[in-house]
Amino acid sequence: MKLLNNTVLSVIASALLCPLAACDDSDNYDNPSGETFIYSIAVSNGGMSGADNIPGELDEESGTITFTIPAETDIEAVRFNAKLSLGASLDRESYDASSGEAEIKVVNNINSSSYRASFTLLEAKETPIVTSIVCRDADGVRHTGFVSDVTGTVYLNCEGSATAEIVEVNMLPKRTVYTLSAGQNGVVSADEPGRIDLDFLGLTASYDLSFAGEPVFGADFGLATVFDYSATATIWSDFAAENTRWAQFDGENMFILSREGGTNPAIIKWDEVKGGSPVSHVLDKTGIEGGTYTISAGGIAEGHFYACNLSTGLAASQPLKVYHWADENAVCETVLDFPGNDAVKGRYGDNMSVTLDESGNGYFWFFSHADGATAVRFRVEGFTNVDAEPEVLIPPYSVAYYASINPVIGEEGVYTLTSTYQQAILLVDIDLNLLNRIDPKEGCPSPGKGENDARVINFNGERYLITTNSYGWAYSVPQSLHVYDISSGVNTIMGFTNFAESLRPKLYTYSLSGKNCSAFSANSGAAIGPDGNLRLMAAAPKSGFIFVEVPKKR
Repeated sequence: MKLLNNTVLSVIASALLCPLAACDDSDNYDNPSGETFIYSIAVSNGGMSGADNIPGELDEESGTITFTIPAETDIEAVRFNAKLSLGASLDRESYDASSGEAEIKVVNNINSSSYRASFTLLEAKETPIVTSIVCRDADGVRHTGFVSDVTGTVYLNCEGSATAEIVEVNMLPKRTVYTLSAGQNGVVSADEPGRIDLDFLGLTASYDLSFAGEPVFGADFGLATVFDYSATATIWSDFAAENTRWAQFDGENMFILSREGGTNPAIIKWDEVKGGSPVSHVLDKTGIEGGTYTISAGGIAEGHFYACNLSTGLAASQPLKVYHWADENAVCETVLDFPGNDAVKGRYGDNMSVTLDESGNGYFWFFSHADGATAVRFRVEGFTNVDAEPEVLIPPYSVAYYASINPVIGEEGVYTLTSTYQQAILLVDIDLNLLNRIDPKEGCPSPGKGENDARVINFNGERYLITTNSYGWAYSVPQSLHVYDISSGVNTIMGFTNFAESLRPKLYTYSLSGKNCSAFSANSGAAIGPDGNLRLMAAAPKSGFIFVEVPKKR
């Protein structure tokens, strides 16, 4: 089989389309019977999904058509939509273009004509996946396996057999090739099944092989336990008004930026909440001073805690500050004092996101409050070494008011970006280039307006999107925690696409029963506890907070 590179492939095409569609008079121009013209034409099965419609450039005078299509297109079975002469049709449903050329005719009674088309393949960009697999056990019985993109495992469904022969593997893109890391002649052993390794034009992926049947995946939300300190029960006092507008959660601690009764950056511990006797552990406040509000937002990274103040007008007299605690017992230190510059002016500190790796390298993020059109990030090294001057970036959408950017754990360079002003949930790279999005969809209430602080977490073989919505301004739904299943797809980018095209059901929701807020912020959190259970958090002003513990399905 010839693999096509990023080069022009000449394919002789007469009028590339399904004959049945071409015979439908509604698709054709009203020309005298017997003519064999193409008026317009498009590849109808472009891309990895086979759903992209890609128009070609037609030159009727020279009888040529030019296409530029994704490398992931199934070029061994190209299909087309076209506008043809009345009564004309194409001679085939699909055409094999893998050899580089093919003659395709437009036929109308005894008349026919040919077109010459050229195809330029774009650079390959989609990671290959296994879509299905069939094997034969040691007794010759065929079994259909199960593929989990989330766990990266192919379950052969051959339990009890010493060997399994791989007899059929279906993959996307179609021209992906595979090899087995163990076994011979397609036969693998239960003792050492190895991997199935995929390659599509240099893009690779691997799946572990298992002789087990399809596991039970995911969290059992029917057995969820809610630890409720929201307005649904008895609201935690720090959240009773709008003096606590930001909370973050790492699975062990919730960090709240409270100004209720004074400046009180504090930790609330998971174990104490679960044990029924939570208290607020206020951190050291050395050096915290200045700003419209002394503390406003913050984050957690590898057990380190960060808080910022709010400056409603950056200046030497009212700089944006960031404070750091190495742990809950540490003395507070100021690691950033930024008065603004010619490019960064106005109000900052309503929101703050912390995206640091295990070595403490990464960024502090701040998004402009009123218009959400500017992102300011400060480079951080070793948890405390912060660049004095920031970079300025432009978000792909407005993310005004209480915005958040969070890494997708396990997928390098992929982040969620949301705000309580924006209904869309975005996936971006580290420089805020848009990777995918879930936009509002007619007939689907989810995601709703103001769903913020989106988190993506893989749990027991399923992938979940976690959000908490705000309540205020034009948003009339009380603050609630939401969980969506976005497991369909090899990664979160594909998971977003498949979820966006679905009916978007909610897997779980819980209302905090809060009141309308002028400071309509909302935060969420997700982690896996040492006991293997899923841990969730939601918090908002005038709402309080909840912790939710969810066991694995059994």
